[in-house]
Amino acid sequence: MGVLVQLVSILVGVLLILAFALVAVASAASRRLLRPPRRVSNWTPRDLGLDYEPFAFTTRDGVTLKGWLVKGSREKAVVVIHGYTSSKWDEDYMKPAIEVLGRAGYTVVALDMRAHGESGGDITTLGYRESEDVVDLVSYLRGMGFKKVALYGFSMGGAVSLMAASKTSVDAVVLDSPYVDIRSSGRRWISRVRGPVGALLRLSYPLIILMVSRRAGVPVSKLVMYEYARKVGAPVLLVAPSRDDLISVEEYRSLASRLSEATRALEFWVVDTGHVGAWRSHRAEYEKRLLAFLERSMQGVAGR
Repeated sequence: MGVLVQLVSILVGVLLILAFALVAVASAASRRLLRPPRRVSNWTPRDLGLDYEPFAFTTRDGVTLKGWLVKGSREKAVVVIHGYTSSKWDEDYMKPAIEVLGRAGYTVVALDMRAHGESGGDITTLGYRESEDVVDLVSYLRGMGFKKVALYGFSMGGAVSLMAASKTSVDAVVLDSPYVDIRSSGRRWISRVRGPVGALLRLSYPLIILMVSRRAGVPVSKLVMYEYARKVGAPVLLVAPSRDDLISVEEYRSLASRLSEATRALEFWVVDTGHVGAWRSHRAEYEKRLLAFLERSMQGVAGR
C-alpha cells in the first residue's frame, strides 16, 4: 500500500510539474505572438524608380501607423497590407507589389500595421483591430479625393483586408494567402517548431489561444473569416497557394464558396507555390492577373 501511495504521489508531482510547464510555455508564447519582432530595412519606393512621400495615419485609439504613399492616380488608390511579423519593407511580396502597382499608375499606400515595422502599438491583435484601422484609412483616403480604393493584403494582411471590406465599401479586394481560421493556422505555425519545445507548444496550444485572445481583447471567433466573407460585395481576387503549410486548399475553397455568396465578381487562382510565394515563382502571370483584375474592378486603367 505504501508503494502505491508513493507512486501516486510521484505521478501527481509529475503532472503538476507538467501543468506548470505548460502554463509557463503558453504564457511566454502568447506574449511573444502578440509582440512580433519588428522587421525594418533601408530600401524605399525611390529605389524602384517611384516617386513617394512618407505617410502617417493615426488610428481611432491613438496609434500612429507609418508608411509610404507612392504618388500616382489622383482618383485610384491601392492599400497594400503586409503579413504577420513582416512590414512594408518585405522584399518577397511587398516590394514587387508596390513596384507593379506604382508603375501601372496607381497611388499606393503601404503602411506598417500596429506593432510592426516603424508603426506604434504595443501588441498586434492578429488582424482584428488592424481591420478597423484600415476601415478608417479608407475613409481618410476618400476624404483626400480618391474615388476608387482597393485593398490588397498578404497572409494576416489578407485577413485584415477581408474583414475591413466586410465593414466598409471598397472597390476591389485582393487576398493573397489570407488565413481563414486563426486557430488552424496557428496550430500549423507551431507544428514548424521541432523537438521538446515544439512538443510543449503543441500540448499547450489551447492555453496559448486562450491567453492570446484575452491579452489581445479579441474573441478567437472574431478571427475566423467565413462570416466576413459573406458580407464582401466588392470584386475579389483570391490567390490560394496549393502548397501552403499554414492554410489548406480546402480552407481556401471554403472561403471562396462563402465569398461567392456575396461578391459581384470572384476570381479564384490556385497557384502552385507556398505561402505568399506567388510573386517569387509566378511573377509574370501574377502581374497580368492583378492588373487586369484591378482594371476591371476600378473601371479603367489608372492614370493621373
